[in-house]
Amino acid sequence: MTPVRDRGFAFALIGLAAVATAMAGPARAEPNCADAVRTLIKSEYPGKFPLKTPVKSRILTKMPGSPAMATFVLTDGERHLSLNEDGAPVALYTEGGFYTTPDNGESWVLEQAFSATDLNEARRGLETQAQDARNITCTHGLDLDGRTVHHYTAKYTLHMIGMPVHAEYWVLPDTDFAWKTRLIYDPGAENVVVEQTAEPAPEERLPNPEG
Repeated sequence: MTPVRDRGFAFALIGLAAVATAMAGPARAEPNCADAVRTLIKSEYPGKFPLKTPVKSRILTKMPGSPAMATFVLTDGERHLSLNEDGAPVALYTEGGFYTTPDNGESWVLEQAFSATDLNEARRGLETQAQDARNITCTHGLDLDGRTVHHYTAKYTLHMIGMPVHAEYWVLPDTDFAWKTRLIYDPGAENVVVEQTAEPAPEERLPNPEG
């Protein structure tokens, strides 16, 4: 089993690589169901929105035996800002490294640098876990909370960790934007559920401690 510290580092690299992968091109849904879902597994960045459009997400994490925890994430395709339930900045991920803030975002401290080797390995891992995804389904034209959406599901295994994941995506048909996502990590065992709802936030700006 991967040590806890290494598991956290692996999760950080996987998330960071997803943002970096999105910069290469939009996550547009392809005519083929499997292609559309594999694109989302590699990167959940919106399809037909400009790559630099910030996206704000509310993330609800549910662990057995613990209260649900709500956090927020803001990303612009290059940087990934984590905020607590009160909206205060907590951590920042960039291609250069992982930062924390002691003063609600006024300053940033580099906690872990990411090398090009680390990022390239994570990108290759994203490609592998997407290509190896199985049990892929696509249902089109569902009604959810007053919206018409496409519903995609898949199962895959997290790169570097080996943990099974059941994934569900609710995608807006006119933009290919993954409006809602549910990931169940290690179903039937740890059974950690992460639900995310996302909206474009073009008015938001992210910090850049690297200049």
